[in-house]
Amino acid sequence: MHYLVSLIMLTLAAAPLLAKAQAAPSAKKDSTARRVLSYAQFVKEMVECTAAVYRLENADLAFNVETDTTFISGRLLKNLAIRLERNGEKRDYAATKVKAKVLLKNIRMQSFSMIAFCNFHFEGGWDMSDSIMGAWEFRDCKFYPSDFSTGETSFSGTDVVPELRFFRCTFLNKIFLSHCRIDELLLKGCQLQLSPNSYQYETSSSYLSKNTIEDLIIDSCLFANRIDFSQNAFTNIKIEHSTFKVLDFSSIVQREFSMDSCRFTRAVDFTNAQYSQKNAMLPFAQFAKKFAIQNDAITYQAFSESELANDKKYNKLIALYTDFLSLYKTRGDQESYNACYVEMKQIHTRRAGFLYRQRPQLESWFDWRLNQLLEVFSDYGTNSAKGLIYIFYVIIGFAALYLIFPSEPDNLSRQTSFAFFDVVIGYFSTNTTLVNLRKHKRQRALDDLHNFQTTLAVSREDVPAFIAWLGQPLYGLNRAYLSASAWLVERFDIVPGRWQELSKGRKLWTSVAVGAYMLGFLLWGVIMRFVNAFALSINAFVTLGYGEIQARGVARYLAVLEGAVGWFLLSIFSVTLISQLLQ
Repeated sequence: MHYLVSLIMLTLAAAPLLAKAQAAPSAKKDSTARRVLSYAQFVKEMVECTAAVYRLENADLAFNVETDTTFISGRLLKNLAIRLERNGEKRDYAATKVKAKVLLKNIRMQSFSMIAFCNFHFEGGWDMSDSIMGAWEFRDCKFYPSDFSTGETSFSGTDVVPELRFFRCTFLNKIFLSHCRIDELLLKGCQLQLSPNSYQYETSSSYLSKNTIEDLIIDSCLFANRIDFSQNAFTNIKIEHSTFKVLDFSSIVQREFSMDSCRFTRAVDFTNAQYSQKNAMLPFAQFAKKFAIQNDAITYQAFSESELANDKKYNKLIALYTDFLSLYKTRGDQESYNACYVEMKQIHTRRAGFLYRQRPQLESWFDWRLNQLLEVFSDYGTNSAKGLIYIFYVIIGFAALYLIFPSEPDNLSRQTSFAFFDVVIGYFSTNTTLVNLRKHKRQRALDDLHNFQTTLAVSREDVPAFIAWLGQPLYGLNRAYLSASAWLVERFDIVPGRWQELSKGRKLWTSVAVGAYMLGFLLWGVIMRFVNAFALSINAFVTLGYGEIQARGVARYLAVLEGAVGWFLLSIFSVTLISQLLQ
């Protein structure tokens, strides 16, 4: 009996201890249990948090149809903000401010769930890591840097994310996206803009590194600081209408890679990019003068003397251009190919100038200057039309010199113009007529006709009959021509007698008529001088200065010089034209 009582007392005494021992594991289990929050609860906790950091770990986010419709993307429920946007209506919404730094870790969402934030200002920053995420969408949101953090909007170590989408969001800090697996990453109308007063402004970089992303879409975005795409594996990329300060792309693209209508204010580096050339659409116009080797804050573009002295980086930069030339040739993009080739040859020209300045030699000088000539004349053999224009300029330039040093006599030459004025002065100062002025020339023509007629008559029996038959009409036509010309000259004899004997009225209209004739004489001289100069210039250019048109005086030496220039420029033009035809 004594033992029984003792046993009962011991049992009663041990009961609290046993209950405590049994309760301990339960308490421990409760302390590590995953919290389950609806979207509304999650947002409410963030907004109302008064601490410096809102920390949520080991939690599940579950959609509650009664409370969470405000945070569902337009793709699922089309909430009010998105409906208004799609209908073209505008409405100002007060921003929802989250003052605490949002720190999320090990967060899980229901399969295929999506949470959308519209017009949220995350003033303390955002950091999410080691989570199995659903789809997240941010519209018209702002992400601020925190005073005590690295100033990043961070997503890292997350598992499969169906969608991570940003519409018209502003990032006043850096973006850090690392070790994530995302089906679709979309940024549309977003801005990444650090404050110019920030100590990180010039050297700061945003990183998208070591991610596996199915589709990356960037549209109409502004990235005012360096963006580093490193060690990512993309399936498809589409980037368009966006502005980058510096883009360092060192990733793999397995299928489609499209980048179009973008702008780069400083540099873009594709030296470590891997992609299929058949599936890449990268027009060169957006990269003009911006290809570079990027190393942290150092940009190498082979401009300065110190850069041109770096053989390793120079060869690496040329290899980048060569890769893009191969890309454009594969896709048949001739315009981009030519532009890329010209820019690469400009680097070669700068390098040739640098080598000449380091070790002046005649060969290196010619190499440098010939490259410069090829750039000016034909864009390094890619633009035959430009070469043709310069050939035309050369012909016109030498023609202008031949105007000063004419090779053929014309109405402006000294002998012809002096003889003409002598005839005019003799006509007005004497009683001679126009017929008498032309008497000697007409008489010579008549003598020639008479001799021709005599020859026909004498040789009639010694030659075939058809020769005499053809000769008589020829004689008659020339005789009629001389008679008609004499009649016309007589009709235009406007000064019967001396100039002093004419009346004032007759003098007036005679002056007008003679003045018009003399102006015509001089104008014809000008026209013929231009024609002769242009014809001689073309002849000298295309025949090396030894054409059938004879050059005299100074024009002879100009023709030789033009022939040498023509030989050189026509050779380059021919090679350029053949090259374009082969391409």
